[in-house]
Amino acid sequence: MSVALFATGAQDTSLKEINRQLGTESSEDTSASKPKASTTAKPAPAADVSQTSSRYGFSNDEAVKALKAALNEGAKVASAQLSKEDAYYKNPLYYIDMPKDAEKLVATVSKLPNGKKNVENVILRLNRTAEACAAEIIPVFAEAITGMTVGDGVAIVTGKDNAATEYLKKKTYDQLVSLYKPKIAAALDQKLVGSMSANEAWEKLTATYNKAGGTANKVSSIFGKEAIKEVDIDLAEYATEKALDAVFLKIADEEAEIRDNPLEYSSDMIRKVFGSRK
Repeated sequence: MSVALFATGAQDTSLKEINRQLGTESSEDTSASKPKASTTAKPAPAADVSQTSSRYGFSNDEAVKALKAALNEGAKVASAQLSKEDAYYKNPLYYIDMPKDAEKLVATVSKLPNGKKNVENVILRLNRTAEACAAEIIPVFAEAITGMTVGDGVAIVTGKDNAATEYLKKKTYDQLVSLYKPKIAAALDQKLVGSMSANEAWEKLTATYNKAGGTANKVSSIFGKEAIKEVDIDLAEYATEKALDAVFLKIADEEAEIRDNPLEYSSDMIRKVFGSRK
């Protein structure tokens, strides 16, 4: 009996060996013992820009606060410097000349008696208007800067020297024009130089030009031509845009200064964020 059992065991072993070699041995036991791997990929954790950046040492929220603080500093400096007499008028970077659309007007009127003086009266008053309004830019810019949304503050902080100023201009320019234009328009009616406002000087200039043009056009009409077209320029719109151009230049200058010397400023956020870049 013991021989029969031994033979049976040998036979079972041989059959298993044969099945293994032929690849027909059941894999039920092995598959049951190993759980199948999940085919569903786990989603990557979402980036949290509010968390402190391990690379730069400050969070996106801190970067945004630092940017807004820097821009407000720039507006304060621009206001203080551009509101001085001759800040626009005697600085070629900020000087407000006559509108390009008025080139023919200037050329025509300058040939008339007192024509050049009348042109200069307008230019001087345009610049004085910008200087007078520069003192009022702080609340205008503060409103725009406060409401400005910034997605990636870190990218702006680590960008070029005027990255924040360019972002501000891109995001808020139309708003700033609408806020600043009423102040410019009001100043254009003020007698900032002598007894004549900028608007009065402009109206005198255009009236002289249009009168000269009317005479020339009467002669030209014989030949079916119009020698001179009447001038139609929104002086307040023009002066506002030129005044803001100078403000943005000054803010950009101050931004570069903040980036170079952040520890000289009282804002803790400027010192932390921009200071980390040094």
